[in-house]
Amino acid sequence: MPISENNSPNLTKKLKIAVLVRNFVTTGGAERYAFHISKRLTADHEVHIFCQTWDEKLTTDMTVHRIPRPLPKPSFVNLLIFSWFCKRRVDDSFDIIYSHERVQRFDVLSIHCPCYRGFLTKSQGLRKIMLWLRELTSPRGLAYLWLEKTQYEAKPGRLLIADSRMVGDDVLDNYPLLPPEYIKVAYPGVDLDEIDQALKKTDRESTRQQFGLKQDDFALLFVGTEFKRKGLDFLLQALSMIKDKKIKLLIAGGKEIRAYQDKAEQLGIAGQVSFLGKIADIYPLYIMADAFALPTLSDPCPIAPLEAMTCGTPTIMSASSYCGTAEHVQNNEAIVIQNPRDSEEIARAIEELLNQDARREYAKKGRELGKTLGWKHTTDITLEAFAQVIKNR
Repeated sequence: MPISENNSPNLTKKLKIAVLVRNFVTTGGAERYAFHISKRLTADHEVHIFCQTWDEKLTTDMTVHRIPRPLPKPSFVNLLIFSWFCKRRVDDSFDIIYSHERVQRFDVLSIHCPCYRGFLTKSQGLRKIMLWLRELTSPRGLAYLWLEKTQYEAKPGRLLIADSRMVGDDVLDNYPLLPPEYIKVAYPGVDLDEIDQALKKTDRESTRQQFGLKQDDFALLFVGTEFKRKGLDFLLQALSMIKDKKIKLLIAGGKEIRAYQDKAEQLGIAGQVSFLGKIADIYPLYIMADAFALPTLSDPCPIAPLEAMTCGTPTIMSASSYCGTAEHVQNNEAIVIQNPRDSEEIARAIEELLNQDARREYAKKGRELGKTLGWKHTTDITLEAFAQVIKNR
């Protein structure tokens, strides 16, 4: 069944909006989404951020409400605490409660990940039975399943925004009683102004020297936090298969660096791999890279490939069944990997981009596509959802 199109009325008044997100920062995909939408909402509306942690530099023209964080771990307990406090702290003076978290009370919910229930239903045979038994006897599993069920009940005055069609379809597959018209799709965007400024002020050669690259090195960039889910294992394996040792893989982000340093050592490519850790200003890395690769195994709609393409960096990404960003690719704007677990396919994609003419073509098409994917379109769809909720009241 098709997800609803954008046909909501325009807003005619200034809204008081409560935005719910545990961490108001820009170091994660969902968090960056929440920041960019909130930033644009402040142009015409009164925005209040209900969060546990935040970067003060990001909250100009917004009001921050601190939600207690007595137990950061385990994550599901922290989420239940966040949901409980938000339910009581957000009063009736708000016109819209807009959440980026699994909470009980909201008007509009942005969905940034596939269903937890889908992880259980997609398994087969004995494994499926064992997973269900484990989750139904686990406080963590019960908490996530309960919160998810409360989110995906069809209630008047409530709408869902999926950040890719892949995510929206996943919700409808797992919760078939939910009418499709309850879900809109609003893809993440890119900050076109910031990227244009970065392209003007970044000296590509000096940036490459800063990261220890020689003139004839081929810089392949990977950006991601959860290395395993983002497919880094298969990317490293692919790199080990390529004879050209001038390829240097730069890895930005991550929490399991030591384990992956050992993996690179075992594959004999430690000298070709650099772990950069978290990078606050990511645009210069895209600009100085010869190519970008994200063979993710499961990603609703990662922003990094969009940013790379918009910076003019030839991009490799997983197909749309693994990566919602690939839904944008219609005319060879990027190399799309059909099976991100196939290291040989990844290696062939990298080798294709060793050709300068191929890089130039992908860079041109990717940049043209990226320039059409600003955050304004995402914000417009979000405002249409707000208007529809208010009208339905």
